[in-house]
Amino acid sequence: MKTLSNAHTHTTHCDGKSTAAEQVAAAQALGFVSLGFSGHAMQGFDWLYCMSVEGQRAYREELLALRESLRQSGSALRLWIGLEQDSLVPEAEKAANRELFEYRIGSTHYFPEPLDGAWVAVDGSAELLTRFIAERFDGDATAMAQAYFALHGQAVEHDRPEIVGHFDLVRKYAAGIGLDVHNRAYRDAALAALAQARKGCGVLEVNTGNIARGYDTHPYPADFILDAWRDLDGELTLTSDCHNARDLDCAFAPTLEHLRALGWTRLLRLGTGEALWEDVRL
Repeated sequence: MKTLSNAHTHTTHCDGKSTAAEQVAAAQALGFVSLGFSGHAMQGFDWLYCMSVEGQRAYREELLALRESLRQSGSALRLWIGLEQDSLVPEAEKAANRELFEYRIGSTHYFPEPLDGAWVAVDGSAELLTRFIAERFDGDATAMAQAYFALHGQAVEHDRPEIVGHFDLVRKYAAGIGLDVHNRAYRDAALAALAQARKGCGVLEVNTGNIARGYDTHPYPADFILDAWRDLDGELTLTSDCHNARDLDCAFAPTLEHLRALGWTRLLRLGTGEALWEDVRL
């Protein structure tokens, strides 16, 4: 069964390749009932990646106009206007985001201290991340992952977003940086952070963006994290972290089959009315 929705969608307002209108057209062609936009919120340092305050205003205004255009055309597609908010977004901006946007995906990309003036993202430059591990963690990739998970768990508990973003993003370059994701210390750190995150949010995304971009065959997060999330009475939503409209429902069908095989019987999609969430039975 298709979820017919996606809550994690980027556009040319940030680092997406498709315009908002192109994403809407793709959603309509796929028969989506709802679509949520999640532009990268202003964090004040990576301007090739995030929106400025003025950019966020233009982003929101365009999506409001698109929503009205859909209403006037009689389209049943429900648009939601959200943000993907990194843990390093300033507190004042986080407060404003809660008021201005309908939902937030709480993600952690960066470490809080730059290396030689460069901000280190776990999904950014593999070369920079390797240097960071060597200089800040004495070459221990597991220690880096432990620090990452601690940051992510704390941020979600503190910020209380509506969705937990790509929980184990830190595994993107695992093979290249010597990170053993089967290591007990790695898994213990992930599960401790997951339990902390659950205090701040009840919805975890299953994110197929890594499949769309060709560097993995299994979505975020790993199965052991999904099993633990179920034990924590958490909910799931399926997203594509879409940067290109052609990938809006990337790997949704096999991912749904995999979730069923893991014992999941339902998940959430963005609503078609006033409520943010609707149940989808698998």
